[in-house]
Amino acid sequence: MRKLILSAALAVMSLASLNAQEGLKAGAHIGVPVGDATDYLGVNFGAEVSYLYPVMENLHVGGIAGIDVFSGKSKPGGNTKYTGATLLPIAVSAQYDFMEQFFGAVDLGYALSLSKDYNGGFYFQPKGGWQNEYFQAFVFIKSTGLSIDAPVTDYGNFSTITTIGVGGAYKF
Repeated sequence: MRKLILSAALAVMSLASLNAQEGLKAGAHIGVPVGDATDYLGVNFGAEVSYLYPVMENLHVGGIAGIDVFSGKSKPGGNTKYTGATLLPIAVSAQYDFMEQFFGAVDLGYALSLSKDYNGGFYFQPKGGWQNEYFQAFVFIKSTGLSIDAPVTDYGNFSTITTIGVGGAYKF
């Protein structure tokens, strides 16, 4: 599994090195889960690297990979915590520039779980925001299919984590 993760990360980075002068972005985000997972998982934060290639005016397509961490919340009536989740999302990405400063984007792929108590799943993240020549600021809503392994019995029944948040990216 770790070889697969390393291979995927190297593939995305090698794509980015093809034309590192334009299209490469590195960013970070922070958010909070909403829905059924809010009783078990807390703050979401992470970082990502993407490379987008212009295919036509105002439309860019490429790939994105990153790390996504969810902190675990404290269990009711005790000093222990639920296990947090660490994910490695690998996705295709598309961005459309509505105007020079405003854009909409979507990432679609798979989130590999790096935590033993969770299984990875489908990854979908639409986002929109403001940009200039060097920086992007965006809001997002992210849906990650994440199931719990069978031996863990004190978790509720959720199969998707939905997160809302904000982020930024530096454009190289």
